[in-house]
Amino acid sequence: MYLGTLVAGNGVHQYITAQGAYNWVSVWIVPFVMAVVILIGLLGCSGKAQSITPYYKNKYFLINKVNMKNKQNYVSTHVETMIHFFSGIKRRKNVNIVFLLWMVVPLFFLCSCKGEEETGGEAHDPNKPIVLTSFMPDSGRISEMVLLDGDNFGTDPSKIKVFFNAKEAAVVNSNGKRILALVPRLPGDTCILSVEIGDQQKEYSGHFLYKVAASVTTVAGNGNNPTDPPNYGVGLDKIQLVPVYIGMDKDFNIFVSLGNDNLLRLNVAENSATVVATGAQGYNHRCPPIANPLTNVLQTGSEQERDRFCFMDPRTGWIPKLYFIKEWDRGFNSVSGKEYDMPTSVIHYHCLLSEADGNYYTRYNSGELVRINPATWKASIVGMTPSGIAYGMAMHPINQNELWIAYSSGAGDVSNSICKVDVTDSTVGSDGVRLASFQKLSGATNGAHRDGPLSIAQFNQPRGISFDSDGNLYVGDNQNQCIRMINTHTMMVETMIGIPEQRGFKDGSKDDALFSEPHGIVVDAEGNIFVSDYGNKRIRRIAIE
Repeated sequence: MYLGTLVAGNGVHQYITAQGAYNWVSVWIVPFVMAVVILIGLLGCSGKAQSITPYYKNKYFLINKVNMKNKQNYVSTHVETMIHFFSGIKRRKNVNIVFLLWMVVPLFFLCSCKGEEETGGEAHDPNKPIVLTSFMPDSGRISEMVLLDGDNFGTDPSKIKVFFNAKEAAVVNSNGKRILALVPRLPGDTCILSVEIGDQQKEYSGHFLYKVAASVTTVAGNGNNPTDPPNYGVGLDKIQLVPVYIGMDKDFNIFVSLGNDNLLRLNVAENSATVVATGAQGYNHRCPPIANPLTNVLQTGSEQERDRFCFMDPRTGWIPKLYFIKEWDRGFNSVSGKEYDMPTSVIHYHCLLSEADGNYYTRYNSGELVRINPATWKASIVGMTPSGIAYGMAMHPINQNELWIAYSSGAGDVSNSICKVDVTDSTVGSDGVRLASFQKLSGATNGAHRDGPLSIAQFNQPRGISFDSDGNLYVGDNQNQCIRMINTHTMMVETMIGIPEQRGFKDGSKDDALFSEPHGIVVDAEGNIFVSDYGNKRIRRIAIE
C-alpha cells in the first residue's frame, strides 16, 4: 500500500509538471497533492480513508478543478485545505504523525527542486510553423483553465496570444508544447480557439462551449399597479411602478421612465426613489434616458416636437433643460440629385453621442438619420433609413461610427429586425433611397424566436438595446419574454435568460427566471444588466458571467 501511494503521488507530479502546467503549481500544489495521496493510502490501512476522501473531493483541489482567477484565492484555498486536513489527522490516534511528517517534508523539498529543473523549454522559432493538436477541456466557465497542446509555442507567455473567438484570454504559462490559459468572460457560446505568436496565427479544430452562469434578482417594484397619486417614499422593494424604459449614468444611478411621463431616479445604495423629470417639464416616457458617456448628462428626444430635445445634467440635480434645433441642412441625395425632404414625423426618441466624430445623432420615425452639431445645434440630414418605429438604438462602443437599431413590428421589410448604419457615411445605396451603409442583419421579419447566426436569428418586437464594453449587444425581446445577446464579433445570437415565449415572474437562475414584456435594458460599467420588466411592474438585475 505504501509503495502504491508513492507511485501514484509521483505520477500526479509527472503529469502536471511534464505536461506543462506552470512551475508555481509544481512547487507548491504538487507536493501537497502527493502528501494527501500518501496520507489517504496510510489511513486506508486503518479504515479511515473512506471518511476523508469525500471531503477532498468536495474541496476541488485537483488541478483541473481549481479556479485560477487569482493566485491569492488559490493560495488561501491551499492553506485552508492543509489546515483542515492536518487538524483532522491530529484527531486520529492511530496515525503516526512523526512518520507522516518524515515522509511529507522531504517530498516538499524534492518536488520543489524538481519543479525548478523543469521550467525550461524550447523558445519559439519564427522560421518554423506553430503546431496545434488538441485542447482540454472542451467546455467551461469564466476563469477556468484550458490546456492547449501543440508545438513551437515558446516559453514566454507575453509573446503568446490565445483567443476564444475574438475575445483574448489570459495566458498564464507555456512550456513550449502546452499553453495554460484562462477562459475569458462571454466570448460567445460556441468558440473557435486560436493561438497567435508573432505573425503566425492558427485555429484549433473543434469548438469550446462557453457555459454562461446567470442569475436574476428584483431591484425595485412589488408587482402592483401604482396608487394615485403614486408613493415613491416606501423603499424600493415596496414601490409601485410600471417601468417603460431605463438608463444608467456613470455613478450607477438608475433612471426609469414611467407611463405617466415621470422619470424616476433609483438609488439602490440609499434604497430611495425620486422623481427628477415630468411630462410638464418636457420629458416623454417612450424616450430612453441615455447618459452621454463623456458628460454623464441624460439625453433624450421627443414625441411631441420635431426640433426638441430634453437634457438632464446631474450637476443641476437632473432638472430638465430643453434644447431646440436652430438650423436645418437638408443634405443631398447624390442619386436623385435633390435635397432630402424634411422629416414628416415629429417623433425621435433618442439623442446619442457618437464618439467617432463628437456629434449627436437621432432618427425620426419617418426614416431620416440626422446629425446635430452640439456647439451650434445645426441639424443635417445624413440620409434615409427605413421608416418605422425603433424604440432601441445604441452606438457601438468599439466601432464608434456604427449605430445599431432595433425595429419593432410594422416596419415593412425590417420589422422585428436588428439593423446597423454608419453615421459618418452619407453615400446613397443602389436603390437611390436608403443609405448604402444601412444593413438589415437579422433573419425573417414575421416575429418569432430563433438563436444562432444573426443572419437567420429572429426576434419578436425587440425594444430596448444596450452594449457592454466588449461590444456584446443585449436586446429586450419584448414578445419573446426573454433577454437576447448578440456577439457583434462573431454575429451569433443566444438567449441569455428567460424562457422564450413563456410569460411570468420568477427570480433565479438562467434556466428558471421569467419575464413579462421586457422593455428597456441597460448595462452598467461592471457588466450587470438592468431590465425594465414592464409586464411584471419591476426592475430586474441580471448578473452574467
